[in-house]
Amino acid sequence: MLHESLIIIFSALAVGSLVKGISGLGLPLIAIPVMASFMDIDRAVAIMIIPGVFLNMWLIWTYRKYAVRIKNFQLVCSAGVIGVICGSLVLTTVAPSYLLLFLAIWLGGYLLSLFFKKKLLRSNSAGRHKMVIVVAIAGLIQGAVGTAGPILAPFVHSLNLKQPQYVFVISVLFQIFALTQFISFLFLGLINVERAYESFLACVPIIIFLPLAVRLSRFFSDRGFNFIIIGLLILIEVRLIWRILSQGF
Repeated sequence: MLHESLIIIFSALAVGSLVKGISGLGLPLIAIPVMASFMDIDRAVAIMIIPGVFLNMWLIWTYRKYAVRIKNFQLVCSAGVIGVICGSLVLTTVAPSYLLLFLAIWLGGYLLSLFFKKKLLRSNSAGRHKMVIVVAIAGLIQGAVGTAGPILAPFVHSLNLKQPQYVFVISVLFQIFALTQFISFLFLGLINVERAYESFLACVPIIIFLPLAVRLSRFFSDRGFNFIIIGLLILIEVRLIWRILSQGF
């Protein structure tokens, strides 16, 4: 791989780590598309699994004192695991463009609800098992297209948590998916010695920039953090629409 390519990938991992450390999401959305422009998509996803597990563990430990009790946690975990496994099967039968369209509609609906001040995802609107349902759908999308951010981020944002609580909750949910993907990739033979080595190398920029991001996050007010999350969601929505238009049906 050319030195220029390595620099670009390192920069994407660094920026993704900064965004992830502050907001709890963003690393796969930034790093995987950049890496996939220099290698096969399955290789890029495989390389990002170990950094994802490591990063989520770090954030969960860092924000442990802000832990929020997740109702029906065992059921939530089960729903996420089953969703990821089913998503892998969906990937073989459903065109990615339709899955991307679903993501865009879901996220776009939430952004419109913010604009019109309508709480479509309010905590009392989806019933007792609302998180189980959302996590199951997010797991399905994670297994199918490799990123659950557009599903999980708006839901967790609708809970009106403080920044540390938000990062903790979304990191726990992402970790459920990451561990399931790791085991699935091992079982399917998608992680070999070479990819494992590359995956550990990808942890280097994360180790460097994640502590900096955690320190920077302390300087953001709740209002500022809210703007960051909404801004990220808008960027994700724009990127989803662009991918849909460029790929077609």
